[in-house]
Amino acid sequence: MRILQLHSNFIEYEPVKKEASIAEECEKGKHRLEEVVVLFTCIEQGDNEGVARRAMEEVKTSLQILKVNRILIYPYAHLSKNLANPRTALEAVIAMEKIGKEMGIEVSRTPFGWCKQFSISIKGHPLAEQGKIINADDLKEETRKKRWKTPKPEYLVLTTDGRAVPAKDYRFGKSEADFAALVEKEAFKEESCGGEPKYIKALRKFGFEWEACSDSGHMRYGPKASLMVDLAGDYAWQSVNELGIPSFSIKGTNLFNLNVPAIREHADLFGERLYTVRVDNEEFVLKYAACFQQFSMIKDWTISYRQIPLGMFEIADSYRLEQSGECLVGFRLRRFYMPDYHIFCRDLGHAKEVSVGVHQKIFEKIRELGNEYVSVYNLTKSFFEKNRKFLEKLVAIEEKPVLLHFVPEGKYYWVINVEYCVIDELRRPREIATFQIDMGNASRFGIEYVDKDRKKKHPSILHIAILGGIERYIFTVFDTALKQKIPRLPLWLAPIQVRVIPVSDSYAEPAQKLADEIEDQQVRVDVDDRPITMQKKVRDAEMEWINYIVVIGQKEVDSGILPVRDRETGKIRKMSSQDLVDDVKKKLEGKPFRALTLPKLLSQRPQF
Repeated sequence: MRILQLHSNFIEYEPVKKEASIAEECEKGKHRLEEVVVLFTCIEQGDNEGVARRAMEEVKTSLQILKVNRILIYPYAHLSKNLANPRTALEAVIAMEKIGKEMGIEVSRTPFGWCKQFSISIKGHPLAEQGKIINADDLKEETRKKRWKTPKPEYLVLTTDGRAVPAKDYRFGKSEADFAALVEKEAFKEESCGGEPKYIKALRKFGFEWEACSDSGHMRYGPKASLMVDLAGDYAWQSVNELGIPSFSIKGTNLFNLNVPAIREHADLFGERLYTVRVDNEEFVLKYAACFQQFSMIKDWTISYRQIPLGMFEIADSYRLEQSGECLVGFRLRRFYMPDYHIFCRDLGHAKEVSVGVHQKIFEKIRELGNEYVSVYNLTKSFFEKNRKFLEKLVAIEEKPVLLHFVPEGKYYWVINVEYCVIDELRRPREIATFQIDMGNASRFGIEYVDKDRKKKHPSILHIAILGGIERYIFTVFDTALKQKIPRLPLWLAPIQVRVIPVSDSYAEPAQKLADEIEDQQVRVDVDDRPITMQKKVRDAEMEWINYIVVIGQKEVDSGILPVRDRETGKIRKMSSQDLVDDVKKKLEGKPFRALTLPKLLSQRPQF
């Protein structure tokens, strides 16, 4: 908000013509006030009642110095290019008028939305002309600091036998190196070593890179990377449905209006790292998860208690304004894909019951990769004291201690927020999956269901990312692969599952025929028909982590028996083409499939 404050002998103004659709009705003709402080007031993006109150507090201080108690609020859009939309501006000046009167000030206001002509006489003393700028962001931060005077964080370790031990007193077992790395980072703020992790080079090999023509923290995905992203998204939806809860997949917009109270409040609770966009004098936020779209949609549904629990899923195109120096390819991004899942439950007790199954599924998926999570439970003291048995159930599934981090009561919309972390090759905790129990947003967004007594109730909401963000899940896949003696991708996620290599150009046709037969059975296969040596082709396939490499020449054409290099075992196996397909299909059972996203023949691919 910007105010030009003028201590005046008089001001005379006359409304001439309406210039806004929401222009107020007013009495036409000339209006004159004498011995008055005129506030030419410009309402900017983000201004609200809090800004209006701060403005009037500053004006009140000025009036006491000037020994005047009469003001005229004059809406004046010419002090800024960063204008609020007309409705927000009108609400702000009305709030100023109301607050001023509550302070005992004699307040007048020119009609909003009119073109006016005026004459003014300004007194000739040093304080007669003053400018005031009230910054909404500064006020928001000040309010947050006042409201949440954060005490020194308190951490406990909850053990598998139910003991709660202060983190500083906990003694780590020989098998708890990963948990120790988590506690050292989270509770004791110890920084691990730096350096570029190996997985970044591996990601580049598969086409995951920064987009140089965009903002910091934005990636591009080549053909192989694009396929992996789509497959991981398919698997996220599949994992959701494995919970056995009726669920709905939806899609929606990225842009939400911060003038909608529920959107603004949720964004304020989320905190910093918001991407905002200004369009037609409105301020919008780019969504940072699927909450806005799913909540906006489900509030319009009529839901019976018989249909609860009920799930909603969206792979949300998400944006968070991370610090540019902290962005990391494939992990810390400003723009990413979040497979966000919400389960709407009857109440807190029901939410806890459902979340045990969610917790189990999250661990099932990380253990499937051959990795393991160590966890931080962010929660309030009161939730810990009232729900200890529930927490012990979660710890029993983990089969290892967890770190409890206590947060102030009422600060967040959730009562518990679990962060599941892997420890990367540089011994750094990396948060991947998450779930939260939300007890506030159903009321905030007007989400209701009808219970068995025909009464409307607000559900509790589980916020869940079973796999984590798509990019972070793929990061975990690569981090896990690089810890193996021979790095390899899960077969279902590998862009190329089988590569066929002819021993010479004369066997290109049989190689293509074999690839066609394999492809017809939903296996991703390509053919290295480039005019280079067979040894170079095999070496390139190994460098691309191809799971199965098949070399074909006259002997293979005559016998139908193929020498198959199996990356998992490191051995060459003798197999028929059908045996190969059967072996691949057995390993792919229960996993999503998508077709190849680039030409089958390597000779048709440019270098990238």
